[in-house]
Formats: sequence, C-alpha cells, structure tokens
Amino acid sequence: MFFIAFFGVQDKEKYIGTYNNIVCPSCEKLARYEIHKVYRYFHIFFIPIFRWNVRYVVKTSCCSCLYELDPFVGKEFEKNPATQIKKENLRRINNYSPFKHCLNCSADVPAEFSYCPYCGGKLQP
Repeated sequence: MFFIAFFGVQDKEKYIGTYNNIVCPSCEKLARYEIHKVYRYFHIFFIPIFRWNVRYVVKTSCCSCLYELDPFVGKEFEKNPATQIKKENLRRINNYSPFKHCLNCSADVPAEFSYCPYCGGKLQP
C-alpha cells in the first residue's frame, strides 16, 4: 500500500464585510471600511486543521489606507456586523505612501509636490 500525504501551510484572506458612513482618519472624507480577515493555516488533504496569526485588516474606500483592527472588535464584527468601529480600534499599517492625497480635488499627487498641480490647493505633509 502506497500513501502520499498532502499537507502544507497557506495564507488566506477572507472578506468579512463593510462598515458604512465613517469619516476617514487620514483624509477626513466620508467613506466606508472594507474589513478582511487575514490568517495562516495548516492543512492536510486541503482540510484546514488549525489557524494562527489571525489579524483583521481595514481598507478605506476613499484613499485606500490600510489599518489593523483590534482583534476583539474584529471578532465581534464577524459575529455581528452592527458592531461599532471607532478610530481608537484602528492602527495604521501603511505609513509610507508615494503619493499625497489632495483634500480639495481628491487627486493622488506625487509626494515631492507641496501644491496640487490639478487644483492648486496646498497639500498636507
């Protein structure tokens, strides 16, 4: 009898849902959060056995900033999508961006500009 074991470790991203009508912490526009669950798991014969490194990632719809959501709030949101997500529950992940976001015309401008070339508005550092 010959037996071949199929096992391995994989990363997975699962879409959880959206949280609407928020003010974006970075660009201060009205937007929504898109919540994803990111984790790594061990599988045998493509059946997940256990998970670790579970994180909840939030992406804003306006300027695409990424935040890590508090795991307790993330678990509650997964069970009940009406759970409130506050700014205090978020930690910004992507600190560097090659672009600045113009608050006047919503354009993405290269980081070396001080003023928006489209509308002339002053860009925030």
